[in-house]
Amino acid sequence: MTWRDIAKPIIAGVLAANADADDKTIRRALREAYPWGERAMHPYKVWCDECNKQIEAMKKIERNKDRVDDLPLFCGAANSEKS
Repeated sequence: MTWRDIAKPIIAGVLAANADADDKTIRRALREAYPWGERAMHPYKVWCDECNKQIEAMKKIERNKDRVDDLPLFCGAANSEKS
């Protein structure tokens, strides 16, 4: 099991518990949830990288939740099949 495998569910749980919170509150909760004592070296780098990945993924979902992808690009006869 890698450091990332250990960190993923912890970070996901913190983000789920603080889904409606602002960025500052989320970062504080992630700092408090750090599981490996001293914040140094490889485990801490993996933790920070995984935090950033999951936060960006969460923001991307929020940005795209109102997006409508099933609308046609053009309307009218130009898109209809010719008989």
